[in-house]
This record gives sequence, structure tokens and C-alpha cells, in this order.
Amino acid sequence: MSYFSRSKQEKQKGNRLYDNRLSRQDKNILVGYDGFIDEIIHVVNKRQDEDNFDRIETITEFSERIGRAAGLSANIEFVPQQIKLGGNGPIMANSLLCQGYKLSYAGSVGKNGSIHPVFQDFADRCENVISFEDPGHTDALEFMDGKLMLGKVCHMKEVNWKTLLATCSREELTALLEKTDLLSFNNWTMLSGMNGIMKGMLSIIKEIKHKPIAFIDLADPQKRVDEDINEVLELIAEFGKETDMVLSLNKNESIIVADLLGVKHDDVTNRAIKIREKLDISHVVIHPLHGAAAATRDWAGYVVGPYTSTPKLTCHKGLGGICCRTLHKHAKINNRCRRQFQRRFL
Repeated sequence: MSYFSRSKQEKQKGNRLYDNRLSRQDKNILVGYDGFIDEIIHVVNKRQDEDNFDRIETITEFSERIGRAAGLSANIEFVPQQIKLGGNGPIMANSLLCQGYKLSYAGSVGKNGSIHPVFQDFADRCENVISFEDPGHTDALEFMDGKLMLGKVCHMKEVNWKTLLATCSREELTALLEKTDLLSFNNWTMLSGMNGIMKGMLSIIKEIKHKPIAFIDLADPQKRVDEDINEVLELIAEFGKETDMVLSLNKNESIIVADLLGVKHDDVTNRAIKIREKLDISHVVIHPLHGAAAATRDWAGYVVGPYTSTPKLTCHKGLGGICCRTLHKHAKINNRCRRQFQRRFL
């Protein structure tokens, strides 16, 4: 005797979700190459007693507090809320694991083959882990209108092609790429050796028949000089000649890239179209706070996404690949593009 009966619609929905998850188990993804221990922090405005305080709620308020200290001094209290897995790569990879994909990770999650305890559960769920450097540390200051990521990355210079090859041979990387459906480069800005890793991976992709989709997240390139950014844009275009290339940008990043490419468009959808045309790649995604725009070779559009003015956590709220999936599910696009999004991203 059954004590629970689902409606026909509920059963159909459940079957679709189950079938979709099964299809994901056939997809192999390689993500890299950073890794951070994130300490989520609230900044104290006024403290009432040992246990209670009012937060500084906005970046504007925080900047004003710092500005008032110019020429004087200040004592600002940080209150840690949690310590967690961090880094653009591990967080994107963790999300994909939760969606049922087979995933391998390469990056700074522990040195000499020893996984840092913060990443152990994550590593246990991966198909393969190539760990070749210790993680960095980020003090993540959380505000209602955004976050300030204060990164300590002095040893991240060791995240490069030479160190990767010392841990995993070119032959082993080739075998891994031959069965990989999506290759993701995350946190380019914080990794000075990422261009070298991209060049090395591209040289392997040119040699193999099965070409994985490539995805890159620049991660706020303001601190990098124009020469560096132009170099990675050239590399992105080179990848586009060999395989489908997805460039993921937030609104500010898209403005920086557009300026360097000579693209002038205030509308994010048109900006995505023009950036894609300039680089001649398959996909560009721009994700502002309230939604996402995407441009492919034969479709472009914008979809409003979920938004809250009072987030519990702003760190790691999503990456461009998830925006692509959101666009597929919610945008009214033609059948050809819908099949393309389903085949590539779901």
C-alpha cells in the first residue's frame, strides 16, 4: 500500500529531472586552476556587547569609514562568519558536481599530493584531482551591495604550465583531454601563469580529434595591465579557431574588454554580440546583477534572473556557465539554439 501518491504532472517533472541528470553523467568536465580558503567576514559598525554588533552594510559606508581615517588612523573590527572552500575554479566545479557531472580538477588545493582539509570532501567527489600548489587565502568582506575579496596570493606564481607538467605528464593530460567535454579556465586575473597553461592546453587540443568546449572566467582584470589582457584575448580567439569557446564576463569585466576591443555599446546584449564578433568565438555571456545576456553565432538575448537586495552571501553567487544554463531554460529561443544550449551546457 502506498502512503504517498504523486500527480501525473509531478511524475512527468520528476522523470524529466532524472533523465536530465542521467545525461549529465555522460559529460566529463576539467576545471582549474586556482584554489582559495575563503574566510567570510562581516565588518563591525557599532558593537553593543561581546556577542552583538551592527554591521557596516554597504561598500559605500565602508569606503566612507576608511576615507575618514586619511591623515589620522582607524581601528576596524572584522568578525569571521565561516571558513569554506573558495576560488572561482573549485566553486564552479563544486556546483557542477552537485548537478551530476563527472568532474576532474587541476589546481592549488594542496601541495605534494596532499589535499588541504578544506578541499577534502570536494576532492573525494571528483573523478581526478591534479593538485600542484597550496591554496591561497581570501578575506571576503560581505556587504549587502557586493563583496571585497582581499586575496593573499604570493605563492600563486607557482601555478603555471611547468609546475602542472611536473605533477601530470603531457601524455596524461592528453589522455584526460581526449575524454573531456568541457575545459574550464577560472580566475585568470589572480593567476599570472594562466596564459602559459592556456597555451599548453591549446597545443594539445590542436593534436587531438575530440575537441572539448573551452570556457574562461577572467575574474575582474582591473589589476592586470592592458598588454596582459590583450594577450589573453588573443588566446581566446585562438581557442575559437579550434573549438567552441565560451567567454564569461560580469558587467564591469565586459566594459574593460569592450574598451580594449573598441566596442562601444551601453546595452549588454549588443555588447555581447560585438565582443563575440570581434573575437570570432562561439559564445559570450555577460552577467550583471539582475540577469544575463548571451550571444552565439546565430542567437542573442537577455533573461532576467533571480535577485535579492538582502543576500545572505554574495561570494560565489554564480558563474557564466550557470548563466548559460539559465538562459537555456528561461529564454524564448528558436529550436535550433535550444538544442545547441541543451547539447552543450546541460
